[in-house]
Parts: sequence; structure tokens; C-alpha cells
Amino acid sequence: MIRWYPELPSTQSAALRAARAASAEGTVFVAERQTAGRGRHGHTWASPPGAGLYCSLLLWPRRPVADLLLLTLASGLAAADAVREACGLEAEIRWPNDLLFAGKKFGGILIESALEGGRLCAALGVGLNLRPAALPPELAPIATALDDHLPRPCDRWALLQALVASLARRYRAWSNGEDAALLAEFTARSRYAQGLEVVVGGADGYRGATAGLEVNGFLRVRLASGEVRTVVSGDVRPA
Repeated sequence: MIRWYPELPSTQSAALRAARAASAEGTVFVAERQTAGRGRHGHTWASPPGAGLYCSLLLWPRRPVADLLLLTLASGLAAADAVREACGLEAEIRWPNDLLFAGKKFGGILIESALEGGRLCAALGVGLNLRPAALPPELAPIATALDDHLPRPCDRWALLQALVASLARRYRAWSNGEDAALLAEFTARSRYAQGLEVVVGGADGYRGATAGLEVNGFLRVRLASGEVRTVVSGDVRPA
């Protein structure tokens, strides 16, 4: 079921609110505009009307909360698959949750969870910039929109349909514990997973080369000294 709203504070909040009412798994919340869209680490997500695809999927996972990072990786692959199917574009996937073209971000994944009635619920949010109007001027150096890379405007409905179907496939595979295949595919499709010189944590962080993924989806980074650090979350950018 898809619930479409002209405006919401956040599709994530709508999905989690629906969980409190025991709504069905797979319900999709889509907004033309978000007044308080959010990304990871408390960041905001600019969501002007009609300029992007802002949606969240309500889930009742049968796996523990510690495994949700793997679902984030799977969802990034799902979003990239949907962009390829609906737009014919090959998106770059940045660990753990970003989609890029030519090094500029146009999409992101956010999974938030809660306990409702003793059960784990999750809101799987996807935000994709479709039109250039989605980008505040100050983000122009680091962000982009799908239409900037297409000869004609992206069909938002076709993209949503492809995204929902792709997310459902990936969610089933994750629910079935197909982690080894997921990690192998993510490593093959994301240059961030292996052998990329990166800086972790911004200007005050550390530098090294990515050295694969842990079984739980965490990223390994090998420093020049040979020490291997595990990145649980945080900002990872090319050095």
C-alpha cells in the first residue's frame, strides 16, 4: 500500500507513527514535500515540493537491530538498481548509505527503529534528488540531481515503482540471511569497500585505505602503520 501526502514533516515520522498503530509491513509513505526531512547523524534533508522522491517503508524485521546496517547496505543496492531500471543511469554507492554521480550526492538511505508492543519496527527512508530545485545553492559543490544527468525529466512514478519492488526483493533476501551474497555484491559494486584511500571523520579524522567489510557490514580501514580500524558509522570521503 502506498500512502501519498502533499506535505509531511517527515515520511520517517509518519512510518514510525503508523507502527504505533500496528500498520501492515510494506506500507509506503510518500510526500510531495517534507518540512523536517532528515538524514543520518541529525542532518536535515532538503525536500522542496515536487523536486525529489521522499519516501519511507514500514517494516517489522525478524532480525535483531544489530543487523540493520546490513539492511542499509542492501537498500543502497536496491536504490541504485531502481535508478538504473527507471533512468538508465549507474549510480555510485558510498558506504554505508549514499548514492552519487561523479562524486556528488543525489540520494541517501536512513533506517530508524523502535520497539512497539515488544516487536522491532523500522522505517526505511529513501531520499532522491530528482530536480535541480531540490538543491540549496550552498550544496551545489557536493550535491546533484538526477535530471542533471538525463536528456528528459525523470519519471518519478516509474522510479517509485522500481524502488519499492527493488527494496522488497532486497528485504526478503536480508530477512532470509543472505548476508554473504550481499557483502560480496556491495564490495563488487562500491569502490568505497576495498582499496580506496579515504579520510574518516572529516578534517580531524584519520586517513587510510579501505580494506573490506566485516560480516556485520562495518567498514575496515588500514592505516599507513598497518593498523586496521573498524568504522561503525561516520563520515568517509575519498582522500
